[in-house]
Amino acid sequence: MEERLYTATVQSPFGVYGEVKIYPNNDDCSYLGKLKEVVLRFKDGSERTVVIERFRMQGSQALMKFAGYDNPEDSRALAGCRLMVERSKAAPLKKGQYYVTDLIGCTLVHEGETLGTVVNGLDGSQAVLLDVSASDGNRYMVPYLEQFIGAVDLSERTIELKTPWILA
Repeated sequence: MEERLYTATVQSPFGVYGEVKIYPNNDDCSYLGKLKEVVLRFKDGSERTVVIERFRMQGSQALMKFAGYDNPEDSRALAGCRLMVERSKAAPLKKGQYYVTDLIGCTLVHEGETLGTVVNGLDGSQAVLLDVSASDGNRYMVPYLEQFIGAVDLSERTIELKTPWILA
C-alpha cells in the first residue's frame, strides 16, 4: 500500500447539500479536483475512505461533497478530519520543495554539529514551523524560511540550520 500524506483539513459545512469547506496544506489545491476518493482521518485516529462526488472552488474557498453526506448535519461530523491522499496523488512539488512529513525525523545541523531533531511541522502565518527537539532537551519552533534553513538532504536525513541562535 502506498504511503498517504496529510494534505488538507475538513472545516465546516457549506450550504444545504452536504458540501464542506476544505483547508489545503499548500497554496495550489488544484490536485484535489482530480481525486475520486480520499481517506478521512478523524480526531480519534480512526479512518474512513470516502468517495468524492464533487470538488469546486467558491472564490478562494475549496469545497468538497462526499458520498453519503447529503446535508449540513451529516457533514458537520467531518469537521476537523484530515484528508489523507496517496503520495502519488498529492500536490506536485517544485524543485527545492518538500512534504513536511519527509522533514520529520531529520537532524538539524550547523557546521557539522547536531543541534536537534524535527519532531513535527505546523502551519505558521508566513511559513511552516518546524517543531524541533533540541539537544539541550528544549523544544523550539524554527520557521522553514531561507534565512534560517539551508541545504536539505533527505538521503542523509539532515537539514542545515543557518542560524543556530534561533535555538536559544
